[in-house]
Amino acid sequence: MMAVDGGPSGTMAAIDPSAQAARERIRAAIDRLYREGIVYGDNGFSRSLYPTSVTPGRGKFLGDLVRQLKPASTLEVGMGWGLSTLHILEAMFENGGVRQPHIIMDPFQQKNYHNGALHVLREAGADQLIEHHSEPSEIFLPKLVEQGRQFDFAFIDGDHRFDGAFVDLVFVHKLLKPGGVMAVDDTELDAVHLACRFAETNWGYTYVGGHSDRLDKGPGRHRYRNSRPRAQISAYRKPLQEGEERSQVHFNSFVDDFSPYIRLDRLASNKLAHEGLVALRNGDRESARRAFREAMRLDPTHAKNFFRFVRTYLPPGIARAFTGRSKRAS
Repeated sequence: MMAVDGGPSGTMAAIDPSAQAARERIRAAIDRLYREGIVYGDNGFSRSLYPTSVTPGRGKFLGDLVRQLKPASTLEVGMGWGLSTLHILEAMFENGGVRQPHIIMDPFQQKNYHNGALHVLREAGADQLIEHHSEPSEIFLPKLVEQGRQFDFAFIDGDHRFDGAFVDLVFVHKLLKPGGVMAVDDTELDAVHLACRFAETNWGYTYVGGHSDRLDKGPGRHRYRNSRPRAQISAYRKPLQEGEERSQVHFNSFVDDFSPYIRLDRLASNKLAHEGLVALRNGDRESARRAFREAMRLDPTHAKNFFRFVRTYLPPGIARAFTGRSKRAS
């Protein structure tokens, strides 16, 4: 099966008599690219690998992650010069082979990269192992969701602005199987870091590990003098089970020193207080008591709920004298 632009996915047929031979050919391509530092594209185009390409350290982290996870279905957002793709495919051959096409989307491959990554993959004998789509991720990822596709592993190295990174994470979250892992490049950048923090604080993702080429250079590069550098590439695991369904007002802050304008505990407390008042007016004092008690637990600063709770123990006549309400209470 040849690499296609926008074609359907299918089961891969072996293209080499030996997975080891395929792996060695990919490894040779990786070594040559790092050694020469030059990539070639259409019509004699050539360009330095850096700063766009993954470094050897980040590539090793990515490959080691795939070796450990042994994913059957993989997805990549952003292709660049193709080195990240080679690291992923090499690791998959070490795990026994590529069973499904590695899905990639990169709308800039032809315009900005002159198809350099596709040339790299063809020279490495790996062009038959991928399915390349030139549509932007925010257009193509929803199509995969609509098709009901699911993946074990995803690598995201696309738009590094917060809105773009966040949209990629939203749809990759929908596409990952429970327990699946996503690796995200450039998590040192504030926008990408915060998008990943949202996945941790609101979707329950757990940090698997990361790598930085700068870790040996010590603190001092960042805003806080004594803080350690962030990982430049990070991996996160999706929960095996979804938590309780989030309400329409659910939100866990993913930034430091955030002061919410609307307190969710107050909203929940108000809802319970309303339920308590309805119960009290219908003469159900026990249900009203439970609702007011839980409302006070959620928001102890709201004094009205204490007085409402006390009302449930007062005779109806006295309660009406104090409030003029609960006329149906008995």
